[in-house]
Amino acid sequence: MYLPPHFAQQDTDEIHRFITANPFATLVTVANGEPFASHIPLLLEAGEPLRLVGHLAKANPQWQHFATGSRVMAIFHGAHAYVSPTWYEKPGVPTWNYTAVHIYGRVNLIHDPETLRAQINRMSRHFEGEGEKAWIPAYSDKVLDMIVGFVMEVDEVQAKYKLSQNRSPQDQQNVIRVLQESSAESGRNVASLMQRALPENAG
Repeated sequence: MYLPPHFAQQDTDEIHRFITANPFATLVTVANGEPFASHIPLLLEAGEPLRLVGHLAKANPQWQHFATGSRVMAIFHGAHAYVSPTWYEKPGVPTWNYTAVHIYGRVNLIHDPETLRAQINRMSRHFEGEGEKAWIPAYSDKVLDMIVGFVMEVDEVQAKYKLSQNRSPQDQQNVIRVLQESSAESGRNVASLMQRALPENAG
């Protein structure tokens, strides 16, 4: 993605937190010169190399794209909000503040049924939580045969936190103030991220 240096997020722990907090990804492949995308949850497995795990319906042709060995891209979206130039002291134009992470890598399919079962059990428990009424996974062989599990080994991470870093301190404060009063949760979340990114709060 287009990534000016002042918008680049390079804190590894923050990037991992972002992926964990925003696991619903857009998985993009290219087959016969045509882009193809699926919208699926992906779980992060920290380590060397960093890995993402997930699964697709067997009826979804995208899993067959992995056999080419081509790189795959997973896009994670975070908080975002419209920013009006009327909020600035200095002249400006309308823009959008947002957070996004692009992950690149190659994918290996999971062929062992028990490894696949363990993976989707882990995913189900992750999203169900540990509450008293949480659903307990019990996937039959028939269900497993309807999906294709995979592991994506990450070879590149691009993280962009576009949070008005290119504006004056006063303009940044004005944007934070307006977004803090937004009726949209995403706008308020952008304000919190902007507040954390201010020089006096960084680190």
